[in-house]
Amino acid sequence: MGILPQLIVESILLGSFYAFMSLGFSLTWGVLNILNLAYGSYIVIGSYLAYVLHLWLGLDPLLSLPVSFGVGLLFGVAIQRFLFQRLMGFEPFMVLILTFGLDILLSHTLNLFFRADIRSIDVPYAEGSWFIGNLILSEVKLMVFFLALTLTLFLYLFLKFSWTGRAIRAVALDREGAQLVGIEPVKVFLVASGIGTGIAFSSGNLYGLLQGFTPFDGGFLTVKAFLVSIIGGLGRVESALVGGIFLGFIEVFVSFYAGESWKLFASLLVMIVVLLFKPRGFFGGKYYGEV
Repeated sequence: MGILPQLIVESILLGSFYAFMSLGFSLTWGVLNILNLAYGSYIVIGSYLAYVLHLWLGLDPLLSLPVSFGVGLLFGVAIQRFLFQRLMGFEPFMVLILTFGLDILLSHTLNLFFRADIRSIDVPYAEGSWFIGNLILSEVKLMVFFLALTLTLFLYLFLKFSWTGRAIRAVALDREGAQLVGIEPVKVFLVASGIGTGIAFSSGNLYGLLQGFTPFDGGFLTVKAFLVSIIGGLGRVESALVGGIFLGFIEVFVSFYAGESWKLFASLLVMIVVLLFKPRGFFGGKYYGEV
């Protein structure tokens, strides 16, 4: 019983990162109908970008978040414009293959420049902790927690109240109907892809703070984003938050009571159960159109 509060706190802290990390994946899947298998590699690129900026310029990964988001935004727009857009009218399977190939290309390109050595971003507050009663709260995890929640809230408000956010929701809900009121889906796809990739790159900063990384981490990060989207549902920003924290609870508790090697098995098992009995997830709506 004594360890239970600590496990709950760790689950929430980890889950908040998973939620923010998965927002871009869920957004591009929900709006563009693209299951992007290269999404995890986008996150890893963000980690290496933060690593280089910290190594060369001494820039803290938290301060370089806007840079990562901006670079990711441009990268996402370019990928959508020159790759995905060309296959939008084809079978979804074609885009799936394209993202699979893109994932391999990106991870091996990173390996050419950085090798497969585990890299980490060393910041002064990495080892700091707060003690509240019997709880031990890592400063880094707390920072990631509050930042992830803040950025998630910002995306929610953007989608709900801005004109661009409403256009994204309109296209996701009814593409033909959106066209009738003057919204151009092609431009919305560019914006959604840019925002989704920007989120992936900036979450790479947070990932680099939480643990070491290699060029080949993208695969399992994509799996986690997929799990969060399935468990929480594609429909809303808050569904990613619920899915992320739920995944955090599964991983932390299973790792503690059954061992680290069982957490992926347990997560996949839960995903199958959710797909069987609640295929749209806990809070899944009709993509982002029902935000």
